[in-house]
Amino acid sequence: MRLPTHLASLLALSFALAACGGSGEEVLLGSPLTAEERRYFEDGVDFVADPESLEGQWRRDWSQELDQRVRRADVIAYVTIQTVRTDQDLDRRTTMRLFPRAERNLVGELPEDVVLRSREGEMGFGTLEGNEPRLLNQEFVLFLKWDRPEGATEARPAWHLSPQVEQVTSRTEYLIERRREIQVRERGRVIVHEN
Repeated sequence: MRLPTHLASLLALSFALAACGGSGEEVLLGSPLTAEERRYFEDGVDFVADPESLEGQWRRDWSQELDQRVRRADVIAYVTIQTVRTDQDLDRRTTMRLFPRAERNLVGELPEDVVLRSREGEMGFGTLEGNEPRLLNQEFVLFLKWDRPEGATEARPAWHLSPQVEQVTSRTEYLIERRREIQVRERGRVIVHEN
């Protein structure tokens, strides 16, 4: 039995697409972090519950760092830290692993299986060490940027946690609304802000 020309062409095209692997090349998540971005996503936490109590340069630094985190983050979410694990490698270097649960995604979407890691000797580790009780079952604002070093096929989360208190959340949400081309979820609709 002979197929009509248009059906034969369609069938051949289907086989060709299947052989090529589909509709296009794979998009890799993330990009290499710059030195400046490492300053804002240092794999650490701050416990500043009342930014208004900061004065002078401390206040300016806090405000500028929050602004940069909001501008550069791939994911911003309200999270609860469900589990904190600490282990040591063969060189006796400690690694802390935090397991967050997203309560509400503000920008992007936090994967359910993401683990926030900080290793001894890295910039943010000192903010975590000894603070396990202040982390476990506590609510934070998570700022996450996907770091994929040159040549790597997978990205790892570079992150920062700030307390989920009214002063921090209101400023964060204000800055998100001002960030260009961010989709803000509002009553089940997606609104794109172009500022």
